[in-house]
Amino acid sequence: MPGDDVLTVSNLRVGFRGERGTVQAVDDVSFTLRRGEIVSIVGESGSGKSVSAMTLMGLTRSRSAVISGSAVMADGTDLITASNQQLQRIRGSRISMIFQDPMSALTPVYRVGDQIIEQIRAHEKVSKAAAKARAVDLLSRVGIPRASERVDDYPHQFSGGMRQRVMIAMALSCSPEILIADEPTTALDVTIQAQILGEIERLRDEIGVSVLLITHDLGVVAEVASRVVVMYSGRVVETADLGPLFADPMHPYTWGLLGSVPRVDRERPDRLPTISGSPPSLLHPPTGCHFTPRCPHRFDLCPSVVPELADRVAPGHADRCHLSVDDKRAKRVVDGAIGLPALTEVPR
Repeated sequence: MPGDDVLTVSNLRVGFRGERGTVQAVDDVSFTLRRGEIVSIVGESGSGKSVSAMTLMGLTRSRSAVISGSAVMADGTDLITASNQQLQRIRGSRISMIFQDPMSALTPVYRVGDQIIEQIRAHEKVSKAAAKARAVDLLSRVGIPRASERVDDYPHQFSGGMRQRVMIAMALSCSPEILIADEPTTALDVTIQAQILGEIERLRDEIGVSVLLITHDLGVVAEVASRVVVMYSGRVVETADLGPLFADPMHPYTWGLLGSVPRVDRERPDRLPTISGSPPSLLHPPTGCHFTPRCPHRFDLCPSVVPELADRVAPGHADRCHLSVDDKRAKRVVDGAIGLPALTEVPR
């Protein structure tokens, strides 16, 4: 069962300076990850999910990056202020990452076994033979058949789902405390997707790894997550345990995400619901609430005052919206289900 916090992220901000100004990709993000827990960060492309995760790994550091806040592990190590040498020791051994595209994350000219062996030997003093034996065992554990033979294959000899399994094996090769899975099921069919999610859950249960799952798919969230962090335009707009977030969502953006998911228990609509408009530019984001231009429930306070992320309905269920709880519960129902009406249907 989840217990102590293994990672506490507080007020994380990540910006990238350019010729036209600073792109504020992550704006004051805070969340915790407990031992043995799967926390999902969900939101549209460009909401800051992957940048947040890559910053924890130290992969966004550059001359143009402006990073502040903290990300403290259980032993007190702050990943934001840690030196590059410290991060080299932490990456792969204590925190590992499954990247979004396994074909580009794996080196195409090296055998998959050699890539896993290299990571093991970079962090542990073991022989190449012992590291290869562990690589074979890891490939077998994540469901790759004939692992002793396939360990000598190249990435192009694996299907997309099998390459993703190789990435999971590599990420777990040094028994990390935290596993970051960035869109691990993107471009996979639903059968392989279910298998990959099942492997992540099984390995979580077996070795107690804490998982930070990044996705835009609420079906994936409902399948495996225990807590959810909803991000929009670089900010956390709602966070709660899985059940309360799906049953009693408090932010209009969350309503839009839930309403956009096709339902098999309802008649097929003529047109799938969508959230009106497009995500804002992070170079020049809207004032006040970033969701204001796309929200049919906006009022005078929304474009002028940034709403605080606070527990309004129950402890541990925080949202960033000016509407009262009663108003939210009344306005979120569209055609008998949680959703967001089209902007043109609501008077300004």
